[in-house]
Amino acid sequence: WGRRLAVERIRYISRFSDHLMLLLLAAIALSGLTLKYVARTDIVALKEFIIGLLTLDWRPLPADPLVLIHLGLVVVLMAVLPFSKLLHIPGVFFSPTLNQIDDPRERRRAAPWAADPNARRRG
Repeated sequence: WGRRLAVERIRYISRFSDHLMLLLLAAIALSGLTLKYVARTDIVALKEFIIGLLTLDWRPLPADPLVLIHLGLVVVLMAVLPFSKLLHIPGVFFSPTLNQIDDPRERRRAAPWAADPNARRRG
């Protein structure tokens, strides 16, 4: 976040929604770390609730306010994700260059018509 504020070029192209996304991610991380290290919650009840959601066997949601805040922030992130720049993150795994060998100096890859410098003149 500091880079986004400190570097002039990045600050110029940053929009207000970019800062809100970073704030949302920081709030999720902070509430998650608080749940883990500061305000211990009933993790068994939370696990039963999450598994109940996945299996459509509804269980009561733990009433801890910090858990509700954390889950609420995660739900907001999931709702905003398809409309934000964060949708670019899964695209990394579907990139066609992901599994290519990174050896541009050892081997030159060129199109067949570009391999021969005289190929364009003949055609």
